[in-house]
Amino acid sequence: MPVQSLPLRLAVAEPAAVLPEAGHGYEPKLDGWRCLIHVPAGAVQSRTGSSLADRFPGILESAATLGRVVLDGELCAYRAGRLDFAALGYGPVRRRAEGVTAVFVAFDLLGARGRDLRTLPYARRRERLETVIGAGNAGVQLMRSTRDVELARGWISAEQAAVGVEGSVAKPLGSRYPPRGGRAGWVKVRHFDDVDALVLGVTGSPTRPTALVLGQTDRRGRVRAVGLSTTLSRPALASLAGRRRLAPGGPVRASGVVAGLPGTADFTYWPVEPGVVVEARADSAFELGRYRHRLTVVRAKPFTTRS
Repeated sequence: MPVQSLPLRLAVAEPAAVLPEAGHGYEPKLDGWRCLIHVPAGAVQSRTGSSLADRFPGILESAATLGRVVLDGELCAYRAGRLDFAALGYGPVRRRAEGVTAVFVAFDLLGARGRDLRTLPYARRRERLETVIGAGNAGVQLMRSTRDVELARGWISAEQAAVGVEGSVAKPLGSRYPPRGGRAGWVKVRHFDDVDALVLGVTGSPTRPTALVLGQTDRRGRVRAVGLSTTLSRPALASLAGRRRLAPGGPVRASGVVAGLPGTADFTYWPVEPGVVVEARADSAFELGRYRHRLTVVRAKPFTTRS
């Protein structure tokens, strides 16, 4: 049976705190754009279903040399030996001028020679993918894979995050690729750093906040909004009790403080008086002066007394 027509919904990996051990294959989680290449349809499809072929000329042509394949993977931009997520937003002319190379790193084979392979176990799809990709070419490379959990844990580190490897993805060897996308039994474990952040405001209601607008001081000593927290846990809320005072003027609209908010990047929050610092966990996805993913607030830090 041939692979369904576009757009195709992609499998997702659920966040986890630790990697599962027995019966899994592991891959590094690269900081790029998740997308699919459908050679028979002549398409490069983003995770959300939009076309990327015109923005990345050469990727589809490179994939076409591998045959009538349908590949799932990560579109990555390489600059000076490391991944540069922001450069994926550049046009082809700017990428060439700045020495940025775009490469599709394939980690799954959904179809080949007109046959839908999504019903095969992950281990068999991986074997076929390795055969199809081989040594790769200028536009398409093979994602690294291992069954050694200790090696996979090594990808979850500050050193790896510094070059654009966000963590590890674990996939059950017997898992099928869901034809409608969504959960496939895959889990992802990211590297996180503990960071300090200033509380700039609260979302929800002033008395029962749901999340925090967070800021940090830049090199010029100015406080800038850098992101939004996840929903506050009870311990985090308890540590903030009595610590925040609303700034005068009421709620305000914020635009572009953080990407990936449900529905829109514009939202309303209540500014608070400066002075409250929280400890938060943040992943390595930080560019253009803000965190691309939400931060998890652990607790409010105690006030410090200057002597």
